[in-house]
Amino acid sequence: MERNPYAPPVAVVADQVRVPEDDELASRLQRFLNYIIDAIAQFLLAVGIGIVSQLGNSTWMFSLTGMSTIVFNFVLGCTYYLFCEGVFGRTVGKLVTRTRVVTVSGENPRFLQIVGRTLARFIPFEAFSFFGPLAVGWHDSLSGTRVIRTSSN
Repeated sequence: MERNPYAPPVAVVADQVRVPEDDELASRLQRFLNYIIDAIAQFLLAVGIGIVSQLGNSTWMFSLTGMSTIVFNFVLGCTYYLFCEGVFGRTVGKLVTRTRVVTVSGENPRFLQIVGRTLARFIPFEAFSFFGPLAVGWHDSLSGTRVIRTSSN
């Protein structure tokens, strides 16, 4: 069969991206639980680092004061979120609450979006940014990401 040069073009949609709907976004309760569970996970990670440093006869962690504590917590938080969300697309809190991070167009986020998302968490009063009409924080809107519900872990 010959190709008809006068036939109208045919569009083929390969992988259509589905934008998350507002009702698919994680609820404020899920986001709050994510925050609490992730804070506990980071605390346990810090305790583990302290135990390991103590086993190595190092007491550097127990001598942290003032600015060095702030820097340690910043590095720990960045490492936690970059690793968890960058590698798995979710943190421990998101795993428990069955949520995950996607872009505003519903795709897996790029690593630079995760970096922006992580750094935006350290903006003062960022935790209060969830009081808007949707459970979307500044670290979501600035990085072009959303946290959505998933049906499975």
